[in-house]
Amino acid sequence: MRKTAAVLRHRELTQEVYNIGDEVAEYIEHIAEAIADYDGELTDDCLAEFSEIVDDARQDARRVVGELIGLRQALTSGMRAGVLSAAALADERIPEPELLDAAGLEDLFPLAAPFSVRTLGDALTGRTDLVVQHLTEIVSFTLEQTDMVARELGAVSLPHLYSRVGDLVEAAVDGWMETVCIDHPAFVRTMRGTNPPAFLAERARIDAVVAKVAAKRSRRGA
Repeated sequence: MRKTAAVLRHRELTQEVYNIGDEVAEYIEHIAEAIADYDGELTDDCLAEFSEIVDDARQDARRVVGELIGLRQALTSGMRAGVLSAAALADERIPEPELLDAAGLEDLFPLAAPFSVRTLGDALTGRTDLVVQHLTEIVSFTLEQTDMVARELGAVSLPHLYSRVGDLVEAAVDGWMETVCIDHPAFVRTMRGTNPPAFLAERARIDAVVAKVAAKRSRRGA
């Protein structure tokens, strides 16, 4: 591969690393938005989508990083020395978020009968807000770790990172589903719809554009 072509391919693959991390983070944000709206069914659907995204991300990251390692070795050795240089990594990194599950939510926001309606509401909104905040922290951690690998391929294993992120997200979501949705369905019904997920509106907009384009093509072909 010629040097110019190798450099261009290197840029493409580096961008693909960022794209993989962005997609994982985006689907975590979808889950957070569904939880913020107290929509258990949508949350369950989003978690299923996220699981597929994580599986794809692990496979894609393994392939992309493998090719990048070969390219960087070629571009920083022999006649091609100096084409690339190691990027400096920040001294302070975002720590990996701690595991948050059903037990943790119940410990932080306990409910011991008998309790008032206000106590119930405070505990369940507290659990929900904490899970949304926790998922937001996982998004930041995911993006930073992905950026670190894009700059220094050996910093961490991306497949392992996305597997760990998947475990953290699943634990938090399952914990929220159990301690809020399943245990207190009446409260969830009263809260659902108060904070509609933004990503649903974006999906609807895209679907409308796609349908419009398809309709125009159909009329032209008629």
